[in-house]
Amino acid sequence: MDITSTLEAKSSQLNTDDLIAGARTITITKVSAGSTDQPVAVSFEGDGGKPWYPCKSMRRVLVAAWGADATQYVGRRVTLFRDPSVIYGGIAVGGIRISHLSHLDGPLSIALTVTRQKRAPYKVQPLPAAPVTPAPAAAPPTEDLVAKARAACRRSGLTEVGIAAFVLEYSQGNTSDLKDAPPDVLTKIARQGISPQAVEKFNAVPAAAEPDPAAASQPVPIDALATTSSPEPVEPGTVERLPQGRTVIAADPQPGPAPAPAAARRVVPQARRPAPAAPPAAEAPIPGLVD
Repeated sequence: MDITSTLEAKSSQLNTDDLIAGARTITITKVSAGSTDQPVAVSFEGDGGKPWYPCKSMRRVLVAAWGADATQYVGRRVTLFRDPSVIYGGIAVGGIRISHLSHLDGPLSIALTVTRQKRAPYKVQPLPAAPVTPAPAAAPPTEDLVAKARAACRRSGLTEVGIAAFVLEYSQGNTSDLKDAPPDVLTKIARQGISPQAVEKFNAVPAAAEPDPAAASQPVPIDALATTSSPEPVEPGTVERLPQGRTVIAADPQPGPAPAPAAARRVVPQARRPAPAAPPAAEAPIPGLVD
């Protein structure tokens, strides 16, 4: 059982007794004006309404490290510890001191007044950067949410190609599948649908042409092989399939007479046919004769 919480002093501010269990690193959320005796109130995460009122020496440390503009302190971190050697009214009552500060390039040393006759250097170490806690991974969207978002897209007039183009642009090229979109986006689509301008834009995006692996395995129809070009010679003995579905076997070519050598050839003149005789001219009638 940890009884640290039972050690907290019943007070309206952070006290030295609150640090008996050990040092504490706080993150400042606000710096406001306090009272006359305690002019600066430093609120921090988890203070429970009990701010830290730094003494004059520690205010000097803050100004030396971060400057006089206290509005710049928000978000910065301080490690506080209980120093039992702090004397007040001649009695060692202890006090709250600073051991580490964020936003320091290196160790800081500043001369502080210990007593009226004595000053001593006070050193502060740089505080390492706070560890970054990674945000939890978002749960994948449910099938019901994806179905509602897809139905809303279709009601808006968005085609499947348009849906893929819409998701591709929204995800900056990471995915084109609606089920991979963030759940908050799917919820918004399911409630509001897609604007007409977006529908017109993404429906106009052409679908990427992808090869169909099933088509490559299908046989080519015989009719698709018919061409108008001159047929190529077929090797003897091969089977040739005609467009009508008939099959012929190429026969061996019959040997013909060898052509005569060029020197043995002679040209035989062809006999000219006599021109046909002209038809006889009609006889002219003899004058004085009448049939």
